[in-house]
Amino acid sequence: TLSQTGIDELANFISNFFTRYSKPKSKVLVLDCDNTLWGGVLGEEGIDKIEIGETQIGKIYLDFQKEILTLHNQGILLAISSKNNEKDIFNVLNNHPSIILKKKHFVNFKINWDSKSKNIAKIAKELNLGLDSFVFWDDNPVERDLVKKILPEVFTIEPNEDIVYWPEQISSLENFSNLSNVKDDKTKKYHARAKFINDKDSA
Repeated sequence: TLSQTGIDELANFISNFFTRYSKPKSKVLVLDCDNTLWGGVLGEEGIDKIEIGETQIGKIYLDFQKEILTLHNQGILLAISSKNNEKDIFNVLNNHPSIILKKKHFVNFKINWDSKSKNIAKIAKELNLGLDSFVFWDDNPVERDLVKKILPEVFTIEPNEDIVYWPEQISSLENFSNLSNVKDDKTKKYHARAKFINDKDSA
């Protein structure tokens, strides 16, 4: 016979299984950059001073990136919404020796000084996806609260206060745990759409 704790754990497992099977899977993970993909503020410290991969804290951010890359390889679309200079962010993604998430892994970028809610809404429109397909991760509680208020359909994550738990936290999210993955050709379609929009905006 099972103890009460065992019964509770079994019930929780069964509940999570059916939730993951039946709940529509989130398709897009929108990420901040500073103190989210790496430690430190890029605009203040520069590419050589941000923490990713080398220091103890940097290794935690690297593990976090590895989990995000796993999601990408499972078909989850990645996007960036960051209050920063676009050139600086692309420099890190393309040239930092410890970064494993490269520019090619992201389907959309909104690197500007607009609100995160405005940027997420733009990304949703450009990808032609509903806001309920989006998951948002940002270390700043003010940004998170604004997205929750303005875009309640978006699943806004409350990161653990201790970043050491971030890799485990993102890997265990039920939003991405549906038993089927996005087909590769569908992912390519979103990348092609994003490229068309970006080229049009540049022109």
